[in-house]
Amino acid sequence: MVTRLIEKIQQQLHKITKRQILFFLLAMALVVANGYAIIREFPAIQLITVGLVGLYVVFFHADWAMYLVALSTPFSVIIRSKNIPLGLSLPSEALMILVTMIFLARILYDLSIDRKFLRHPISIAILVYLGWMLLTSLTSVRPVVSIKFFASKVWFITSCYWFFMQMANDGLRNAVRYFNCYAIGLSIIVLITTYQHALSGFDEHYAHFVMSPFYNDHTAYGAALAFMLPVSVGFLFLPGNRWPQRTFYIVVSLILLMGFYLSFSRAAWLSLVVAVGVLVILKLRIKLSWIIGGGLVVGLLLFFYADDILYKMSRNNQDSSGDFVEHIQSMWNISTDASNMERINRWTAAFGMIRERPVFGWGPGTYQFEYAPFQQGYYRTIISTDFGDGGNAHSEYIGPCAETGFPGALTVVAIVITFLICGIRTYIYAEDKTLKTLSLCMTLALITYFTHGFLNNFLDTDKLSVLVWAAMAVLTVCDLKLQNENPKLLTTNY
Repeated sequence: MVTRLIEKIQQQLHKITKRQILFFLLAMALVVANGYAIIREFPAIQLITVGLVGLYVVFFHADWAMYLVALSTPFSVIIRSKNIPLGLSLPSEALMILVTMIFLARILYDLSIDRKFLRHPISIAILVYLGWMLLTSLTSVRPVVSIKFFASKVWFITSCYWFFMQMANDGLRNAVRYFNCYAIGLSIIVLITTYQHALSGFDEHYAHFVMSPFYNDHTAYGAALAFMLPVSVGFLFLPGNRWPQRTFYIVVSLILLMGFYLSFSRAAWLSLVVAVGVLVILKLRIKLSWIIGGGLVVGLLLFFYADDILYKMSRNNQDSSGDFVEHIQSMWNISTDASNMERINRWTAAFGMIRERPVFGWGPGTYQFEYAPFQQGYYRTIISTDFGDGGNAHSEYIGPCAETGFPGALTVVAIVITFLICGIRTYIYAEDKTLKTLSLCMTLALITYFTHGFLNNFLDTDKLSVLVWAAMAVLTVCDLKLQNENPKLLTTNY
């Protein structure tokens, strides 16, 4: 018995090649080196390791690189060191930079890209968005800050939109795998966060930062969870799913739902309610004219009763709370809730910046450094700051308007309108169930983000960028596949 075992071991050893031995030794050396780096708090070795692994994956398995981006993003943390002042979220941004470099190198080598991708309305809207951002970077009051901000947008969009769009075009299952990877990573973060939160007795105030360092605060965490819930629940109904896949999506959805509730992010809760409302409208086939008419009626009521509404809001003293009902009531407290009051402070400061530079703005990424003088004493709160360390304008629409002028804000609105038209149209007219399900999931997920965008903005971070731009890529591919199915229908509906 022992002799046979020894013989089998020897046979297996003979099969091992020199390349495999070299690979194993290199892997062990990297593990030992990184262990030493962690103990000594020396990030250079970790950066080199990420670079080597990233280069191997990008050159030989580019699709793996994108899966690794999705899987690692929830775990990525911003590395700040006196020796290496990168300010990058690693390893996700390092991988995206490598993917971007390889993609651009291929484009320069071939001098070609499929025109159907470039001509799609979503692609055109994104190109205009980037083009105006580049122009305003050159007119910025802080050109270095703006160019860095623009560069980060380039690697976010190039890797997660342009490159990922080709992956999704090769097979929509690639898109499913990508979002599954993010769902796995986020689920693990939810379990870690919930465990830490439980140690505090699920204290509501502790919920604001318990997910750190993986997510900056509960708003970004809530936005990611709100985005992924329509995806994980929707993927449950993909055709061809068997019991292992269905079990996976049910378990993941329950974990994400638990984290979503415990995030205590009011904006995230509101965004998911809006997405569910859109789903109901689509399922009931409510006419667009009725929706527009209803919107006009609501708008008129808000206009005529604005003073009464503001008066009642000013009388609301309910602060954020661990109680669900009280926490919901605090959403319209603009008298004592510091979070709500600080948003108004940021918005009024942004409006002041917009009045001074309405066309080109102050430059991409400059808001946090320039808004302090525009704060008004009446709106300042206990968390207001004058030192450029308090974050952005807390709006995906007002912030870009202050930084890139009214044209910049219009490019954001154009992207939103375009994805809504393409996503809803694909869902309505597609006969293929996979196209129908994916387009609906991506559209609802993006609706959660851009609804949340009225109160917060996270497209300057990897945590949400890898989701938003990838969802845009999937919608583009689904819409293009629908064109191949029924070109006459689409030419009359663009």
